[in-house]
Amino acid sequence: MKKYAARLRKIRISHEYSQEYVALKLGMSNSAYSKLEQGRTEMTLTRLVQMSEILQFNLSQFFDEEPEMEVAESVYAGYGFVTRGEFVQHVDKLHLLERQLSKILSQLPQ
Repeated sequence: MKKYAARLRKIRISHEYSQEYVALKLGMSNSAYSKLEQGRTEMTLTRLVQMSEILQFNLSQFFDEEPEMEVAESVYAGYGFVTRGEFVQHVDKLHLLERQLSKILSQLPQ
């Protein structure tokens, strides 16, 4: 069961959802949801179906081989909710948008 609990965690992280968000959608406490992801609590079929809808995964593929998505375990380490590389990419995008906006504004009639 821990293998499938770990898969759920990887899928959740790949969607960039927090445990709190998924727990809220499932109508359960953060602590109870955390235990599901750790494999410390057995998961009912009903709960698994709910999770597949929230996390948008196919149940039949979930039980087959390891899902294709691979997520580093330390994706949140040290930088809040994004890695340093992701943060730099976001800053670069913001600078690009700023330049584009400046160009558009300069072309508008005064």
